[in-house]
This record gives sequence, C-alpha cells and structure tokens, in this order.
Amino acid sequence: MVVKMRGAILPGNSTVELKDFEVPKPGFGQVLIRTKATTICGNDIRCIYRKHTGKGAEGYIPGMIAGHEPSGLIIEEGEGLKRFKKGDRVIVYHISGCGVCNDCRRGYYISCTSKFRAAYGWQRNGGMGEYILADEKDLLSGR
Repeated sequence: MVVKMRGAILPGNSTVELKDFEVPKPGFGQVLIRTKATTICGNDIRCIYRKHTGKGAEGYIPGMIAGHEPSGLIIEEGEGLKRFKKGDRVIVYHISGCGVCNDCRRGYYISCTSKFRAAYGWQRNGGMGEYILADEKDLLSGR
C-alpha cells in the first residue's frame, strides 16, 4: 500500500497548494476510499478567498485537504462495518455529525450542533486528495 499521497489545501489569497500527506488507516467504523471524483462548491471558493477561515462550524481549518463533496471506491475497511465493504462505490456526505443527537439520529447531520460535528474538506480531510478516510455512517451508495 502507498504510504504518501498528494492533497490540495486552501491557504487563501486566491491560491491552492498541493502537499504530501500520509495515507490514513481506517479505524473502527471507518473506510479508506480512493477518490474518483470531487467537486468545488461555493463554500470551497469562499475558502480560497479566506472568507470562511475560522468562522464557526463552517470554518476551514488551514492545512486540511479541501473538497467536501467526494465520491470513490472503498479500498480498505476498518473493523465494525455494517453496510459497506471493500470494492463498494460510495459518495461521502459532506458533514460528519456526532451520530447521537436527535438531528443525527434522524439523518440530519448538517443540523448537528455537537462539538463533534465536522465537515469533510473543512474540519477533517476531504476529497481533493488521492484517498479519503471516512466514517461509514457518512456514506451513501454510489450504485
């Protein structure tokens, strides 16, 4: 398995940088996905111009791999998976909620107000890298 990968970060000032990162290992309830496609949305554009840096739940943490709308192929499984397996095509929902609050239990991760809420590509590494580590609960079937 490859141990290094390239990923795009958004340092602001109208720039994007490619950096080397360690390829993450999936833990319990997680998968490693080989990114096949990701988009650039309006929120990513705001990050490029530094209008989203450090502002609450939508704030981009400098140095994170950007891209919060990725899809790809599961290439490695962590323990405890219930719905997906190696070889499945998946889409990663852009917000990872706490999983236990009322909104998360109803599937509304975007409304999670927990300190554990984190957006892929903003507060945790996103899809503008060769690989993305994702929680199984955040995946949708790409079939």
